[in-house]
Amino acid sequence: MSKRKAAYPAKRSMNLFYKPDRTTKPATIALYVLFVLVCLLGLGKFLVYDVWVETTEAQRALTAAEEQLEGVLLELTDYSEVWERYSRYSATEEERDLIDRMEVLALLDEAVGTTAVMDAVSIGGSTVQLQFSGVTLAQTAQIVSALEASPIVAYTMVNTAATTQSEGAPADDSAPVQASVLIQLQKEVSQ
Repeated sequence: MSKRKAAYPAKRSMNLFYKPDRTTKPATIALYVLFVLVCLLGLGKFLVYDVWVETTEAQRALTAAEEQLEGVLLELTDYSEVWERYSRYSATEEERDLIDRMEVLALLDEAVGTTAVMDAVSIGGSTVQLQFSGVTLAQTAQIVSALEASPIVAYTMVNTAATTQSEGAPADDSAPVQASVLIQLQKEVSQ
């Protein structure tokens, strides 16, 4: 082996380009501070500003609801007086169970009509006591049938059907009678 000198690299030129370290300069520090401030502002918008806006909107909604509640409470201040007037003029439970008297009178007028003379009508609760005269027994049966055909009549009962002839005269089917009929009413059955 030869004893030659080993070749080592040698630097034969000089590099004059020098890049100074700027990480410690105030401009770099200012950029870092600015970056942190921008991040804090971004977080502040979501964590502070949006929550604050939501809170103020909720407070406005609460104020509006409280004003509405006050208005309703002002309307209800005389509730007891209104309830008393309503109770005075509205139908009671018993009255609601009764059949309309005008409907009953219309039924009687339709059934008896011009055929007979209504002498007396008495309506109490769900019963009607009717007395009429000036008809024959056959016409009385027709009147009773017309009454029973109505949906508001539960049943009828003829109490008396007496003739107005004198006692000594012979019985005649065409003689006028005076009849008394009891009518039991019912609520109209809906189908």
